[in-house]
Formats: sequence, structure tokens, C-alpha cells
Amino acid sequence: MIEPKELAQGYTLVNDTQYNAGLFLLDKLGDITGLKVLDVGCGTGNLTTYIARLVGEDGSVVGIDPSKERITIASAQARSNSSFSEGRAEDLSPYASASFDVVFVNSTFHWVADQPRAMREFARVLKSGGRLGISGGSGDFVAIHEKIKEDVLSREPYHDYPEESGPTFLKKKEIVDLLDDAGFSDREIVVNTIIKSAKDGEAMVDWLDTSSSGKTYGGIPLSMRPKAKEEMLREWEKFTSADGIRMDMELLVTVAIKD
Repeated sequence: MIEPKELAQGYTLVNDTQYNAGLFLLDKLGDITGLKVLDVGCGTGNLTTYIARLVGEDGSVVGIDPSKERITIASAQARSNSSFSEGRAEDLSPYASASFDVVFVNSTFHWVADQPRAMREFARVLKSGGRLGISGGSGDFVAIHEKIKEDVLSREPYHDYPEESGPTFLKKKEIVDLLDDAGFSDREIVVNTIIKSAKDGEAMVDWLDTSSSGKTYGGIPLSMRPKAKEEMLREWEKFTSADGIRMDMELLVTVAIKD
């Protein structure tokens, strides 16, 4: 199976969906020239580097990610106004209160274990009037890949190995509640509908595996994963045409202002 270093390297090659989602979020955030940005869940740093260009030399961007393999890759492309370090959304203690103008959270929040705490941390490190941008999977919409994963992992013998830390896709109302509790009264939430394309099930599963840091197979042991992958590929065949696979996805995109 794919090892952590290979997952991190593969993420750089297949994360165009996440990258484009990040561009959509940046457009919603508006002009960030000269601002100080915290990129939470920066991955291998491609978007962070783009943000560094947008803020210019009068601004700066800090990228954090829990994966040391991804941070190693990201650090190799650091600019004079960007830096990278290991870190989690739930614990932004290395950063002072009111120290950022923008907190940018792309394709990350659904992987955060303690989402209420993370939202409070976003509010804490933002200056008054600072902007929070979050883009991630919608709990109001179930994509094909989620249905296939749930179906296969509910079978014998996989259901004996429940996932310990899978993604939690929030519904719009749940996001609103978290924003209220953290002190973001001024906010806008829109749906970004995208289509993920892949030539076949193999390519789709590879994308899912790298973008989820190997969580495609839930909590099942490594020895069982090749068999589970075979079963997933058979399910993906049902959605594969001569043109490959086209999967609809809905992202909830939130822009909020700290009170």
C-alpha cells in the first residue's frame, strides 16, 4: 500500500480538485494584498505559494499541516514572505491572538477532529474585522465515492474494523452554529458545485487515497486493503463510461468576518 511519503508526493500531482476549490475560496475572500494569512491544512504548499504572490512583499503567509511529509515538500518552495510548519487547526497556540488578517481553510475542515475548538481558534488568531474562509465537503450532499466507501466497508470482514478518524462533513446549519458560537455574526455560505473527472476507477481511488492521506479504506488492516480496493473498483465500474468517470461534488464555501 501507499506509504506516507508517497501519499504526500502523490498529493502534489493529483490535488487539482482541491487547488481549484481553493481558487474559488480566494475569489470569495476578495483582495488580500498586503495582509497576513494563515493557511490551515496547507498540504504540500502549492496554494500557500500562490497566496504569497497575492499578498505581495508587504504581506505574508504561514502554512501549517499535521503531515511532516507534506510540510517537508512545502518548505522547499518557501518564499521570502512565506513559511511552513507542522500544526493542527485545533491548536494554534504558537500564534498570538489577533495576529492574522485572514485564516484560509481549504479542503481541510472536514478532517479536523474537534471542529468547535478549531473554529474558536480561528476566531482567536484573527484580528477584529479579519476574514475567515472555509471550503470543504457538504454534509447536505452525499457524493458517489462516499456511498461506495460506506457500502464496501460495511461488508464482511471489513465492518469489524471501524474508522477511528474519518471525515465529518458539516451541514450548512451546523456551520452556522459553529460560527455563532465562535463570534462570527457576519458571514456568507454558498455552494460550489464541481465535477471530479477520472479516466477509471483506479485513477479515482488513487486520488481519493492521496487526498485523504490514506483514509480511503477506513480502519481496516493493511493486509485487507488490496481486496477492499478490488471491491471498490468493481463498484466504480458501474459509474464508468467510455469517457471515464464524472462525479458531482458539492462544497460549502464560507466567508465570515470576526466581530
